[in-house]
Amino acid sequence: MTVSDAPSVSRVVGQLRYLFEERPELSGASAAELARWLSREDRMARARSADPLGSRERVVAAADQLDDRVTESMVSDALAQLRRRDS
Repeated sequence: MTVSDAPSVSRVVGQLRYLFEERPELSGASAAELARWLSREDRMARARSADPLGSRERVVAAADQLDDRVTESMVSDALAQLRRRDS
């Protein structure tokens, strides 16, 4: 996925799989919490892509100006898909 690609439910499924492997404690988080987490990661990636050599502070400030693209609904749908595949 390029940073400019809008997230989709299938991409969120993949991101959640990876996230739960790396941070198993997040597997019990709500869809809203996970959407906030994934949105933050998405905004940071887009900000870093726009300013690859920028300081962390500058990238964080730029990320804070970007809109969220990962919604709670997308995460809920992705979680449902993961549960169906795991059962």
